[in-house]
Amino acid sequence: MLAALTTAAALLAADAPGVSPEIADPSGRALYGFHESLRRTAAKMQKTRILFFGASHTAADLLTGRLRDLLQQRFGDGGHGFFMPAKPWRSYRKHHLVLEAPRRARDHWAWEFVRLRGENRRDGLYGLAGMAVTASEKSQWSKFRTATEGTLGSRASRLELWYHRQPTGGDLWVHLKSEKRKQLLKTRGPSGLGIFETELRDVAQRFEIVPKGNGPVRLYGGVLERDAQGVVLDNLGVNGSKAAAMLRWDEATWGRLAQRRDPALVVLAYGTNEAADEVQPLGEYEMELRQVLDRIRRNLPRASCLLVGPTDHPVSQDEKVVRRDPGASKRFRARKRTYAVIDVQRRAAFSFGCGFYDHSAATGGTFSIVSWVDAEPQLAWHDYVHFTPEGYAVLGDRLAQALLRGYGK
Repeated sequence: MLAALTTAAALLAADAPGVSPEIADPSGRALYGFHESLRRTAAKMQKTRILFFGASHTAADLLTGRLRDLLQQRFGDGGHGFFMPAKPWRSYRKHHLVLEAPRRARDHWAWEFVRLRGENRRDGLYGLAGMAVTASEKSQWSKFRTATEGTLGSRASRLELWYHRQPTGGDLWVHLKSEKRKQLLKTRGPSGLGIFETELRDVAQRFEIVPKGNGPVRLYGGVLERDAQGVVLDNLGVNGSKAAAMLRWDEATWGRLAQRRDPALVVLAYGTNEAADEVQPLGEYEMELRQVLDRIRRNLPRASCLLVGPTDHPVSQDEKVVRRDPGASKRFRARKRTYAVIDVQRRAAFSFGCGFYDHSAATGGTFSIVSWVDAEPQLAWHDYVHFTPEGYAVLGDRLAQALLRGYGK
């Protein structure tokens, strides 16, 4: 059984619009490998890792944080998984992980990510999650620590940092506070991917990274795991992103890191930004999405695959009133492109043997986001796009139920 929902709003999940829809899968085998991995994890034979890509719904790590908790409570805490060791943006957060940055903005690590309209790095070096952070001054420290001892996500027995090795690269001090030791990470060398690893005691951990000041240090991210069987869910979300961003990441670097993570399941949770893009032809969108899925299949042929569609996102308007929100006095019309994007995603998913999860149905379909905003307690914000922590908890619970249907067969 899934753990009981813990927040007051989540206890009202049955009253929130929408349901936990079935994962559409004509083949009947889209999640077979994932379920087999969970069975071996339940038998204490291996870890089950999930790579979860997406935009802002994912990046907040509220929906995925809820999903991670539910799976770890049932199958074991395998560790926190992927994280950025320096804040790429001010509001960046990770469930059960606390990050600190200097107060002065000029001392923050610089952030790079793929801009779908604008210039990007020609080399495409954005790591696994499609972003990287860079620093070169001693004042640009970053601190991070796991949750309080005794809670999920509190322990770690292995730390990895992924970095760009370069001829002008600088050094980075890695202070392992709970271990009372520090190590020097040297990033100078022939251009390529570097991986720093160190073993830890399986306890709550505190870290600090500080550039030595002798050159730039570029990090693609890090991993915190435990030397224990269980589930690990890597949150790889980037605000404002689209699935096609992956096509601008260097495939060799991305593929090496993806294969290193050895996931049982890859989730692509995009579509909200694509649905709001009225410029790109749908045919071009479908072509790019298929290229993304082809890249995943090429690099991770054994992994199960799931596409999670966009949530409801109506268009605010002053004319052609379809539904009025009395609280905010707003009028809306249906965003037809949302359902065109859903059709494209479903078609592409089935072509590559992936499952499709209709997130719009999970929220209740057209105009349902309005009811989530009006709910008491409130389950979505007044931008009529994003959800409150309580709302994301409900959606995380519904996705967990869908993922585990068929697990016992």
